[in-house]
Amino acid sequence: MLASVVIRAKNEARFFGETLSALCSQVGADPFEIIVVDSGSTDGTLDIARRFPTKLIQIAPETFTYGRALNLGIKEASGDFVASLSAHSTPADERWLAKLIEPFKNARVAGVVGRQIPRANATWLELIGMRMSGVMRERPELRDRNPMFSNANGAFRRALWQRVPFDEGVAGAEDIAWARTMQALGFLIAYEPGAAVYHSHGEPLLKHLRRTMHDAPTVLGNILGLGSGRDGVREPSPRVLPEE
Repeated sequence: MLASVVIRAKNEARFFGETLSALCSQVGADPFEIIVVDSGSTDGTLDIARRFPTKLIQIAPETFTYGRALNLGIKEASGDFVASLSAHSTPADERWLAKLIEPFKNARVAGVVGRQIPRANATWLELIGMRMSGVMRERPELRDRNPMFSNANGAFRRALWQRVPFDEGVAGAEDIAWARTMQALGFLIAYEPGAAVYHSHGEPLLKHLRRTMHDAPTVLGNILGLGSGRDGVREPSPRVLPEE
């Protein structure tokens, strides 16, 4: 299996159907599989998932963390590369997955983050955050220090995840913590604007602030060299990875 796409979902019926439809239209990255990890949907999300060729995993909502849900999905994956996609992140074209895994031809690339195009429902706070995080940039990058990474539209080598799974103990920003660890080990994080998705939350101010605060401790800890993603993981040099 070339690639696996893992989607975390809970009450995502609004955009989930178009996301899965766009995934099933992908070309240039065969074969690939779709794994959905649902944490207690009650709005029809499960019915939508069952209408498409997905492998569905259900977990109790009280056991959910972003890292745990993603790790559970990856454990069921068989692809050499794993793409992580939010249920409301809709690929912008039929070559999204092919473009997302293209940078892995560079053996030093541990993960790839794709571009995010805000939907019409994006709030001004979301737009500021998306611009500051760099997920709207139009030029590709190879990052050896900047750990900005996003499991809303990202991919990584499953072999490296097996060595360093996502932190299940943090409330948010498990993706940034993982990217920082990879960079500390000498790997690179690629930014690929050609792998674009339509993504934004369009949520009320209070909910937006709550979600931001979930990420804040992990983000701040990684900036300061503390907490999740800290030094101490000892892995082989990136040179052990063969060229793709």
